[in-house]
Amino acid sequence: MSSYRRKKIFIILYFLFCFFCFSKIILAETEDIPSSKEDATPSQKISSSSESVELNADTVEYVVTENKMVATGNVIVIHKGDTLTCDRIDFYRDTKMAYAKGHVRLEMSKGAVIQGDQMTFNFGIMKGDLEQALIWADPFYGKGKSVSKVDKNRVVMARGYMTTCDLEKPHFRFVSRTWDIYPKDKLIARHARFMVGEVPLFYTPRFVQDISGKRPLFTFIPGYDKEWGMFLLSTMRYKLNEHVKGFVHFDAREKKDVAGGVDVFYETPNTGDGIIKIYYMNERNITSKRFYKPRPSPTMERERFKVEWRHKWQIDKETNVILQYYKRSDADFLKEYFEKEFKKDTAASTNTYFLLTRALPAGTLSFRTDKRVNRFEGGVERLPEIAYDLSSQQIGDSKFYFRGVTTYSNLANKQASPTEVRLDTQRVDFDSDVSYLAKILFIELKPFVGGKETYYTKTKDPAKQHILRGMFKTGATLSTKFYKLWDIQSNLWQMNIHRLRHVITPTVTYNYDHDPTVPSTTLDSYDGIDSLQRRHNINFALENKLQTKRGGTPVDLLRVGINSDFHLKEHPAKGGFDTVISRVELIPRERFRFYVDSSYDTKDHKMKTVNFEFYINEGDPKWSWIVGKRWSPSTFDEVTSEFAYQINPKWKFRLYDLFDLWNGGLKEQEVSVTRDLHCWEMSINFTEKRGQGNEIWLVFTLKAFPDMALDLGTSFNRRKVGSQAGETP
Repeated sequence: MSSYRRKKIFIILYFLFCFFCFSKIILAETEDIPSSKEDATPSQKISSSSESVELNADTVEYVVTENKMVATGNVIVIHKGDTLTCDRIDFYRDTKMAYAKGHVRLEMSKGAVIQGDQMTFNFGIMKGDLEQALIWADPFYGKGKSVSKVDKNRVVMARGYMTTCDLEKPHFRFVSRTWDIYPKDKLIARHARFMVGEVPLFYTPRFVQDISGKRPLFTFIPGYDKEWGMFLLSTMRYKLNEHVKGFVHFDAREKKDVAGGVDVFYETPNTGDGIIKIYYMNERNITSKRFYKPRPSPTMERERFKVEWRHKWQIDKETNVILQYYKRSDADFLKEYFEKEFKKDTAASTNTYFLLTRALPAGTLSFRTDKRVNRFEGGVERLPEIAYDLSSQQIGDSKFYFRGVTTYSNLANKQASPTEVRLDTQRVDFDSDVSYLAKILFIELKPFVGGKETYYTKTKDPAKQHILRGMFKTGATLSTKFYKLWDIQSNLWQMNIHRLRHVITPTVTYNYDHDPTVPSTTLDSYDGIDSLQRRHNINFALENKLQTKRGGTPVDLLRVGINSDFHLKEHPAKGGFDTVISRVELIPRERFRFYVDSSYDTKDHKMKTVNFEFYINEGDPKWSWIVGKRWSPSTFDEVTSEFAYQINPKWKFRLYDLFDLWNGGLKEQEVSVTRDLHCWEMSINFTEKRGQGNEIWLVFTLKAFPDMALDLGTSFNRRKVGSQAGETP
């Protein structure tokens, strides 16, 4: 072989070797990235810190010289729950920087959405900036000169506004130089102005809006009332930190002067949580029709207030503490100023007490104190009451079970002032029984025998002290179930039936309580323990159910129940059947329901009460109709009807009628027309009540905050009170 040919072969082998080595370097450098436009695939992964970035696009190419990836056409980038979409993105592997262009949209894992034309994003530290961007943080919309994602849970917007109106030119907005946006948590602005159109209405150096529950920062309720005159009820929501938040109230009433209060909802790291509510006013009853007119007589003044404190503390899995304190200046304060709260007022919600419960292996131990703090109310004090409730315990390996409740009470019954009558005693009560569980064929039988022993230090007769009262009791319960299954598949009338099961549950309960050894007439009454008397009856109960399955879950189509007590001759009342109570509930479809209950007096052989409710298309936004009837002989006979209809996307209509059939005629009627104003809803309401006159009011509701309503009504005779949105947490 000539030297020329050898040299030629050597040169060819050298070039092949160099090409092979260079190819290995390129492959190692571009591992998961296409080496040319022709090798591009629409889905790739980019190494970013310890996690990868998923990239999808119509075309993806890699520029070797710049170590850069270029993706174009329907670009989607997903990383750590954030999704970025755009028309084009340039990603530099060395710096982890990405430059997105064209319809850029970033959807954060926390729920916020940022949109703009261009975006710079660093996948290494997960921060990015958009110019002239829009942002959505439900229920708010915003626009700013620049929007930056500074960390996973925070977005900063410069020189922008936030609003709940999604129009290009919103009806109203909060404008600020700097916004801190925490998606699904809160908005914070500094030096904020509230604008309606181009008109600034007010300025605040710091604005904080909770967006976790769609509740407003401020609530204002203006109106007019015959007793109050012109008034303005205002509420401001505050949040000091994650553990302390609440409301501040400031109310002005023309004929009553000003009033204010604060609600504090708090949580402690180790001692539970609670609520404190304080409301105070120095009521000034002016005697003129207007505050600026001469007063024919001197103005009367008096202090009125209410103070509430409720605290709950779960010390451990077995131990709980509840503390409640409730103080009012007088008995009529709630009725006159907090009507909604007054209607819900119960003894349990206004008592002052302390309760400690401890779950033990075989029962529950409780320690309770009740104290009367409002002298205008009567009440029973327990200072203290200690009880141990022994749950049903099996006796050895037998079928016998023992249950018992032991209670010690230091009692005092104080009557309302100005009386000073005070009854007191110490009482120890034992209530126990032994039961037996048996099953005879298909019938479950549970007989029991027991007794009650109660010790009193005092009675009504001062000469009879330190007495022991006893009572014997016994009884039994028999119950069973019958059912039948039908393999029926039907969608008749859209009832969506997948098999039918009929369940019948009859129950018979026999109870006998002997006369107590000490009559209740000789004892002071503190609660039900002191009023025991002979009982001898049999309770008959029968329940029918018709069930099907929807989505694999059992659903009741029909429930029918009936029960009554049969008094035997030893019972204090007349023998025979007592009142028969029946109830029927029919639910063939999700938006169709019928309910009726009734009571029949077997002694007088006539109905005592009948009530029914009929729901058609319940919950449907287009239309619904509800009809109800309440009847009792010589007391009331009323029919109610409520029809709601959405005329079109902008208009809704509602009609409510209450007919008094006993006295004849229409007792109450309310007509409501609602207009959708894009970000607000306006309702015009007219109500006519027989004997009470008419009233008309205007309600504006911000759609993003349905809890906030501005009631701008003026009543002809009296105003509907109690609609104070800020009073409820």
